[in-house]
Amino acid sequence: MKVSASLDDILSLSAEAAVLPLEMTGRPTEGRAARRLAELGGEALTAALRKGSFLPVGSAEALEIPGLPFGHVIATAVPRWLTGKANELLALRRCYEAVYEKAAELGLRSLASPFLSSCYYHFPLEEAVHIALSAAENWEGETLFAADTEELLALSRKPWRRPQIVSYVGWYRDHALFELDNGQYARVDLRPELRRADRIPYFEACYREGNNPLQPKLPPEEIERLRRIWDDCGI
Repeated sequence: MKVSASLDDILSLSAEAAVLPLEMTGRPTEGRAARRLAELGGEALTAALRKGSFLPVGSAEALEIPGLPFGHVIATAVPRWLTGKANELLALRRCYEAVYEKAAELGLRSLASPFLSSCYYHFPLEEAVHIALSAAENWEGETLFAADTEELLALSRKPWRRPQIVSYVGWYRDHALFELDNGQYARVDLRPELRRADRIPYFEACYREGNNPLQPKLPPEEIERLRRIWDDCGI
């Protein structure tokens, strides 16, 4: 695998396919790279998007658009940042996974892509860039990222530091919550068969230990098990 990022126009990048981020409505997003692909793709791109099937967020579809300097365009419907509690980070990661799965089906070895959901969808930029780079590093081919802004380019060259757990907050229903040292919270699934964790920016009071007198405390060994899950698979 090879991963790089630049401020270059996505149309100038030498790759077998380009990634086109879409709104949930099926229209290209407002990002610079998406806008350039839409401009050059013109009516052929519009017709292909209309002809294609509805794309749920986190899925991808391959298009062939005459006039573009790529053999294929892989369209993916990207998530917006809502509250941080709607699995937005996982949905964004799933977008990249779907794109690379489609690229593998087509036998592609290189992709040109913007940083999905960045700048125009209120995603925490560092998170959006980290998810993009970590997904690209797991692919065997080459990914060329076209950064829409200098800030995104700088973040792509900044070493990633994984946030660490500061303290245990409490639990509610199927999840336990831990405070992280970056101001966010780790949400870890309590179900033993699911080793799953993600991040949210805030939480409701029901998670705070002691707020629900009918909710028993978690034993220390269970809290430690959940901490280890975050260390192993938290994003």
